[in-house]
Amino acid sequence: MGASAVPCPAEPEVAMIVASLVLASAALDWPSFRPTWDGNAVLPGLLVPPLRRIWVARTTGAIENTVAISGNRAFVATMDGTVECRRLEDGERVWTYRSHSAFSASPTVWRGRVYIGDAGGEFHALDASSGKRLWSRQTGDKIVSSATVAGTRVLFGSYDCRLYCLDASSGKVLWIHTSKAQVHATPSLRGSEVWYAGCDGSVHAVDLSSGRLLRSVKLGGNFAASAVVGGDGVLAGNSTGLLAWISPAGKVRWSVREKEDGAGVYGTPVVWGGLGVVPSRSQRLFALSLATGKLAWTYPAEGAVESSPIAVGSTVVAGDDSGWLHLVRATDGKSIWKTRLGGQIKGSASWNGTLLLIGTTDGRLWAFAGKG
Repeated sequence: MGASAVPCPAEPEVAMIVASLVLASAALDWPSFRPTWDGNAVLPGLLVPPLRRIWVARTTGAIENTVAISGNRAFVATMDGTVECRRLEDGERVWTYRSHSAFSASPTVWRGRVYIGDAGGEFHALDASSGKRLWSRQTGDKIVSSATVAGTRVLFGSYDCRLYCLDASSGKVLWIHTSKAQVHATPSLRGSEVWYAGCDGSVHAVDLSSGRLLRSVKLGGNFAASAVVGGDGVLAGNSTGLLAWISPAGKVRWSVREKEDGAGVYGTPVVWGGLGVVPSRSQRLFALSLATGKLAWTYPAEGAVESSPIAVGSTVVAGDDSGWLHLVRATDGKSIWKTRLGGQIKGSASWNGTLLLIGTTDGRLWAFAGKG
């Protein structure tokens, strides 16, 4: 408790790269870790290399999550316990909210509010226009899971081995589902079901209205990445490099395991065009056929890939631990363009139809024009 919102004047450290650029009005929001509540990240658009850097802004701390976009504002959370609201057109800071604990989770911005949990186990609801805290809820351990919104409900996991469902307006607990281990990953929605991958090595489906367990699929290992609802199935990858394509009824259609050195899935895959595009600590992106589980292509990165890939049109975007931002052709894994940003890239990029935003662990927020 005791966090505060501090309005900020224009910041001199914001480096304007192309001052004369006039941004088109944004057609898309990116409300959370993923742009849709099913855990997938596929949006229309065109990325034409080389991408043009529009601005870069210094933040108060390292960024290890995804930037949320709502209208003409960007919302970024840092490892020194701040949430910052910035103007999309130039990166200037609008307000800062300070907590006492780090933010690994991505902010979720929905209907004028910002929802986010911190490493101290506190879940915060803020006014998106001012940064003022509206309410908070304390859990029993740290929160890494980003929040998922379902109508008037907000859902997230905690390291206290629970999945929480709160009233989005008041913070009142509607239900709590208890798991056998920590809930690190962000929950995903499939109709009236909430799917989450747990640190107990299982993928679970619970009822959205009650939190009642509907089914569990035991896969082993540990899950840091979210289960992705895509097409007619759910794709999940664990810390040992096991990938599984699961039917809505909970049947494993196929499973494969990476054999590369350092294998492990810590970023959330993206489901695109009958493929599951997977980030790996084995320093690569790779795509599997959802029909068969067979390898479709492999793209070598410059470092471990924990950044969750997104798909803009037919282009996959992801970062790596060596600080490289990669654009890859989704159909065959061929490199389109890449650039080195400096700090490690742990979070995914976000896209609003005009700008591509991404943060780095050296405390910088980057904005690129989607069309070179």
